[in-house]
Amino acid sequence: MAFQTLDLGIAADDGTGDSLRVGGDKINDNFLELYTALGDGDGISSGISASASIITLTAPIITEIDSASTITLDAATDIVLDADGGDIFFKDAGATFGSATNSSGNLIIKSGTTTAATFSGANVTLAGTLGVGAITTTGAFKGADGYTIGNASVADVMTLASTGIVTFKDDILIKDGGTIGVASATTAMTISSAGIVTFVDDILIKDAGTIGNATTAAAIQIEADGDIVLSDDLYISGGLLDLKNEGSVSQIKLYCESSNAHAQTLQSAPHSAASSAVCVLPTASGTLIGTGDTGTLPLVAIDIDGGTDIGADLATTDLIIVDDGAGGTNRKAALSRVITLAQANLDDPVALALALG
Repeated sequence: MAFQTLDLGIAADDGTGDSLRVGGDKINDNFLELYTALGDGDGISSGISASASIITLTAPIITEIDSASTITLDAATDIVLDADGGDIFFKDAGATFGSATNSSGNLIIKSGTTTAATFSGANVTLAGTLGVGAITTTGAFKGADGYTIGNASVADVMTLASTGIVTFKDDILIKDGGTIGVASATTAMTISSAGIVTFVDDILIKDAGTIGNATTAAAIQIEADGDIVLSDDLYISGGLLDLKNEGSVSQIKLYCESSNAHAQTLQSAPHSAASSAVCVLPTASGTLIGTGDTGTLPLVAIDIDGGTDIGADLATTDLIIVDDGAGGTNRKAALSRVITLAQANLDDPVALALALG
């Protein structure tokens, strides 16, 4: 019912206004509507009280507040929203665009009907993508196992596994001369502007791990026992290969071509020999013959012109090399045998000459 105004007439007692009965009826109707709205029709609810500036509603049931203009809630202290149903909905023209829900003490914020964020104590879990300019936190920033961090162009720039491993989708760039480290060694690695990497301590790789380049990924392999396997040639630009050891003579083993079944070993002299000798390899191709070898040494390979003279007369005990039987086995012989031969052939000068060459 609309508010009913009393017609007071044009002037007092001119008979043009409402009669007493009509006026009283309007007053009764206005108050009945007010008492019905604020009470049970017979009286105003006990929860309503008013002073000159404050209207107090105690435990009211308000189903809707409509206004053609802005509604402002302005309190000198707190504003409390107590929804026993657990939900506070936000609407625009009757359509829900968001809500705040109590779920077992956790605050659930929804966009439309989709959960966007869950607040549990001091922790916040986001269900979707977080777009921010900068994040500053004094605590831990956590996401679900396998969650990603990205940008507008690449949504999964970083992926964090449940094991803590961080996977980058593309390159990692640090400043020139920047460092990478750990809590105990913050400068474990330094990368110069030229790309040179400097380590402050050891470099360890897995057993049988490899080191290589873009063309040959397994150029170097380090076995569990420390052996180093090269996939190709070894070049030493300085021209010097030092083989040092921890208590045994140094060796170089040269294996055959068939499954490395056999090997020849170059071995240094023992400490007791006190040797710093230099072994110069031949200038022409050929085969080196050892002291226990059964091979042959070409006569042209023996240079006696550069030898040192004996510096004394020959003695019968001096030794010479003899080809036993001309094409047989090389053997030693004392000069006394030459004397014996000469004496046996004194009567035959030709035979003696042939015997002496």
